[in-house]
Amino acid sequence: MEHSDRLLLRSSSSEDTTPEMGIRIGQALAVDYKTVVVGMDLVKSSPMMKAALISGLVSAGANVIDLDIVSEPVAAYAARMGDCCVYVTEFRQYDLVSGFLLINRDGSFFGKDQIRRLELLDQQGVELPDYKSIGNIKPYYNATRHYNDNLYNMSKDIPGGSMVLNCNCGTATDSAPQVLNAIGTDIISINAQKDRNFITSSLSVKEADIRHMKALVEANPGSVGISMNRIGTLMRVFDENGDPLTDEQVLALLILYTKPEKIAVTMDVSWLISDIFKGKVNIPINTPHPMPDAEKMKLIVTAPSSWGIHKAQVDNGAELGFYDGGFVFKGGSYSPDAIHAAVVLSQFSSTNNIRDVLDQFPEYFTENRTYKLSCSQTDFSRMMDQNVTEVSPAVEYDKGCWRVDMPEGGFFLKLDPEQEDSVSVTAESTDKLYLVGLLEIIDTLMDKCVSGQ
Repeated sequence: MEHSDRLLLRSSSSEDTTPEMGIRIGQALAVDYKTVVVGMDLVKSSPMMKAALISGLVSAGANVIDLDIVSEPVAAYAARMGDCCVYVTEFRQYDLVSGFLLINRDGSFFGKDQIRRLELLDQQGVELPDYKSIGNIKPYYNATRHYNDNLYNMSKDIPGGSMVLNCNCGTATDSAPQVLNAIGTDIISINAQKDRNFITSSLSVKEADIRHMKALVEANPGSVGISMNRIGTLMRVFDENGDPLTDEQVLALLILYTKPEKIAVTMDVSWLISDIFKGKVNIPINTPHPMPDAEKMKLIVTAPSSWGIHKAQVDNGAELGFYDGGFVFKGGSYSPDAIHAAVVLSQFSSTNNIRDVLDQFPEYFTENRTYKLSCSQTDFSRMMDQNVTEVSPAVEYDKGCWRVDMPEGGFFLKLDPEQEDSVSVTAESTDKLYLVGLLEIIDTLMDKCVSGQ
């Protein structure tokens, strides 16, 4: 298939990345980044795409630190060894060609401005040096060990509980079992060898996808279960009954246990999270982590994007971030890290029963609605800014998204970038009657705003 002139970082169902694209990306990167860390996952096409990328980097004069096969958290942690890092990966769909995940030195992902800069350099063309000035390649084999040592040193004073761990024969097998074992977790580890041809099980909560883990957890009383994706960024957690948790339930447990002073979450996160963080839902648990100073506690919400969360964590020094099911921890990198999360949950389960804690969570009722605009999104945004504070002074806005906190719940609005005549609204409350009243308030607000006047 013929490519457009733009750089293609990831494959899609209609267009694949190619080795030629890897060369172009490498040459564009080499203009601004003189030492580039490179790692890859276990997908069959990853060695080919990594070789192309490195060829582009070296041909344009950049030096390469080659990590070979590592998990994404390891690659992001090792990014500090260079000016940036490229992780060659494809975890979203089994039959796609691997693409390129661009990572900054602090472990955060490249932003839109950085991507546009690469596209501009590629369009202008990169002048290549003569053979005397091409870059060097240095293999580096200790990245996983350094990541494991750092995670262990952050966690070693708190023992783990009992766990069934499924690494899905991915790159997390080099870190998760080892660190969990080192902190004293009683671990039953399955699919704990790297296998390029292994077809991973889904992290969905469909019965067919959870049946095996549920049976294993039930066969080991007192254990919790964790199934990871193949690059160690996402996971599915199972309680002591073998029942799967939602990502937001896991986030709530992490907040309850680690007692972070600041967290960064996307605006569409459940009100369970803000209620837990702010202490409106008070569930006593056993934890060695002290309660932070209430005056210093801060919940930072941003528009749903990885870059927004990374920026919020860096700017505010937040200990914990969350987006798209991934948990980001201060002290490692700004990549989602299921390995780190598994260690914390193991420590949680050593002195607490996850199922008992979950049973104390209040039930939240949710309603989703879509409203049609008869004006431009710009005019709608102007009217929203004029009227939404009459509904509640507790309003957060970021890039076409609004989060409105109310006494017993709240609602989230998002403009659709693909359907410019549409705005979606999600309302949530622990009280059904309050939710009904909240929807009436939203209807009134939308009547004032959707026409832009």
